[in-house]
Amino acid sequence: MKVNMKELKFQNGKLTFTFDLYNSFRQSYEFAYYLYQNGHIIQRVWYETCQKYNELAIVPTYSGSYQIRLFIRNEKKVMQWNELSNLVHLNLSDGQLLDTTLEQEKIFYSDVPVKYIFQKAQTPSDQLVISFSGLYSTEFKGGAPVYNHIRTLGPVNANKLFILDSYKNQFCYYVGFAGSHDYERSVIALITTIANKEGIASENIIATGSSKGGTAALYYSLKYYFGKAIVGAPQIYIADYLNRRATSPSMRERFDQLMGPDSNYGFSFWNQLIFNQVELTEKFPEFYFHVGKGDFHYPDHLQPLLTRFSEKGIAYQLDLGDYEEHSETGLYFTPFLLKQTEQLITKNQSGGVE
Repeated sequence: MKVNMKELKFQNGKLTFTFDLYNSFRQSYEFAYYLYQNGHIIQRVWYETCQKYNELAIVPTYSGSYQIRLFIRNEKKVMQWNELSNLVHLNLSDGQLLDTTLEQEKIFYSDVPVKYIFQKAQTPSDQLVISFSGLYSTEFKGGAPVYNHIRTLGPVNANKLFILDSYKNQFCYYVGFAGSHDYERSVIALITTIANKEGIASENIIATGSSKGGTAALYYSLKYYFGKAIVGAPQIYIADYLNRRATSPSMRERFDQLMGPDSNYGFSFWNQLIFNQVELTEKFPEFYFHVGKGDFHYPDHLQPLLTRFSEKGIAYQLDLGDYEEHSETGLYFTPFLLKQTEQLITKNQSGGVE
């Protein structure tokens, strides 16, 4: 008996799966299958007679990562064969297929899909480190976003969550377009789901990132009351920064998408995003900032924020690097991130006593 399985596909609103059965002994065979959604069995179909050519058509109700496990047995009810199909990552909101590029990468489905990598601690830990990604130069030209600091945080013994900023084929500062917040809702749902599953309290969440990732770490830690934030050279006046960088047609297109149809509202929304959250927050995380002394992010973005922090009595620590170009942030922020994260994890594990 030989089985030729075809790929699981999504076509015309249906998941389709075909397999051919070649039986030189002319025995009678039956097949059954399980349908998986996000790694969980959601449908079991009992045995029915196999034909030489067999086709399954399933109409999915929800977005998710789908897979089929096929079982085949002969007339004597002896199991002959079972195998899993390929994975299909489906976003039903727009009828599009998604792909994953890294072995560990998964997709979380909520308002919109969010790609992420989650690494459990090597030994039991009630700490979660979140890494938000920066904005790479290739993204200004339409390139795909990438994860940050996977290798850097490798030695840290804590649960680690790396989240990709990929919304409608571009970056959105982990928020969405024009104040929509739909990507943000999905991201915080992902964070909450993992934190609850692993038994991690919000005060034991450390948000990290530099540049765009630093802005996201700052925003999320303020809004969702995370315990700590390690932030490198963030953009505070986001619209001003991106407008300054939008010097090519491709980047201008992405900038306009982020601002939305009402550019005046878009500028106001993005430039006030961080300061507005500072005014709304009642309990502040521990802040650890890094920036280059000569990086324009220091006087143009971070200093106005830190001035407001001082006015409100918000504590923070600031590490000033001896460099001028924003492009050098990664070189200097990486060791700062590792050192600060390990110190915070050690402090948390010892009950706050260093």
